Amino acid sequence: MISLLLNKTKNISIITFQLGSVLLAMLLAAQIQYIQHGWINPDSVLYFESARLFALGEWQQGFKVFQWPLYALLIAFTHQITTLEIQTSAQLLSMIFFGITTASFLKIIELAGGGKNVMCAGILILFSSNYLVGDVLEMLMRDQGFWAFFLMSLVFFIRFYKNRNYLDAFFWQVYMITATLFRIEGITYLIALPLMLFFDQKQLLAQSVIDFLKSNFLNISLIILMIAALMLNIIPIESFGRLNEILTINDQLTEKLFAQSAIMGTHVLGQYLDEFALPGILLTFVYVLIIKTIHATGYVNVGLAVLTIRSKPALLDDKVAKVLNIAAVIALINMALIITKVFVLSGRYVLALSLILMIFASFYFGAIFKHLQTSSQTNKKMKWLVIALIAFMSLSLVKNILPKRDGYNYVQDAVTWLNAKNSSKKPVFYDDTRARYYAGAPFIGTWEDNWAILKKSIENGDIHQYEYLVINHALKHSDREQQLAQKIPQFTPIKKFSDANHKKSIVIYQRNTSR
Repeated sequence: MISLLLNKTKNISIITFQLGSVLLAMLLAAQIQYIQHGWINPDSVLYFESARLFALGEWQQGFKVFQWPLYALLIAFTHQITTLEIQTSAQLLSMIFFGITTASFLKIIELAGGGKNVMCAGILILFSSNYLVGDVLEMLMRDQGFWAFFLMSLVFFIRFYKNRNYLDAFFWQVYMITATLFRIEGITYLIALPLMLFFDQKQLLAQSVIDFLKSNFLNISLIILMIAALMLNIIPIESFGRLNEILTINDQLTEKLFAQSAIMGTHVLGQYLDEFALPGILLTFVYVLIIKTIHATGYVNVGLAVLTIRSKPALLDDKVAKVLNIAAVIALINMALIITKVFVLSGRYVLALSLILMIFASFYFGAIFKHLQTSSQTNKKMKWLVIALIAFMSLSLVKNILPKRDGYNYVQDAVTWLNAKNSSKKPVFYDDTRARYYAGAPFIGTWEDNWAILKKSIENGDIHQYEYLVINHALKHSDREQQLAQKIPQFTPIKKFSDANHKKSIVIYQRNTSR
């Protein structure tokens, strides 16, 4: 069966296979968007509002909403040229970005010496990813643009590393700068990845310096222009948005780390062990990095990647493997910087590393494919292992594209129900930015702590100007419903909507008729 499937691709050219895979990727992204019926990530509210303002020509206001604006600008541009709604424009961009991600993923495999068997394995690994495709692809977020241009830049850096061509050096910088305009973490690759040119023992130092300058001539030019603009007061430093964070990176990293280690030393370890607080936190960070990487990449893919790296003889082209290894180290550094700075590490921030590991995993999986196809004395256990892996990944792919369970759109369901009930448009309080967006309420900003917003409104009395309240609850804070009953007895819960796991819910309250 496996041999038959692989033989089907023999007469297909690599470029045709890659184009077909890109088309499948875009269709997969479209299906992912379709089955989630307009669900958005809370951060998407920021991007959509910024895009709306840009589309209206209100540039300063749009920049104030979100100061790293490339993604919002692209949404606004797509909205303008297609006349699609803002959210639909973002969905179209999601399809395009995932197509670019897939094309770059396959091109790196090709540059590393992988044939169609490895590409088949890579496509199955990528499309079956429960986290990347099943969870994150549905989020309309700038991360998707980052993946696309991050991998595209690696394609051209690999080509430059192999042939030292100026055009490849130019495009490596253009695409990584573009990736940086989606996520600031891209700047560490711009700075650190070309440094590997100095570790090529087969060439003289002078040639390494020339190659380094080749790979950075655009970056150096931009830095000179930025410094000149600042010195001549042409552009204020505030205009550089999140680039300002780089200037204070040391303070940002150490301030919270030392504060949290002091709390741990005082309140957890005590006076006899407080000196171990900082090492304890750092060891915890290492554990989190490992667990998050395994979760985002998948146990099977991590295992296959390790087998690829340990394989003798090497399954990848040596130069490509070096570039991917350095890029993986930089990705780890980025992850460490993020968790140290904010004490949070979303799985989304791990996906640059996960994509690299998936490329490695494709080679061992593809090698098994090839062995089964060419060997006349294939071990039966090996055959069943491969069949099991293919079945597992195929089921994961099917799971990714199946309709969501009841309760997935519980926030939207709550808003839809209330809109139908509140036909007279009486004032409604929303403690959640997404609920406000679904309801079409004016943008008033975003916030992370819904409970804090609700408490503030209760304490200052603003809550009493509303007829309805739309309040988020969670199982881990089950006491809060009782607290609300005591603090605002003037409101009565009239409807509850829960997520699929009944861990989160939205309760709709209405003001009592007797005042």
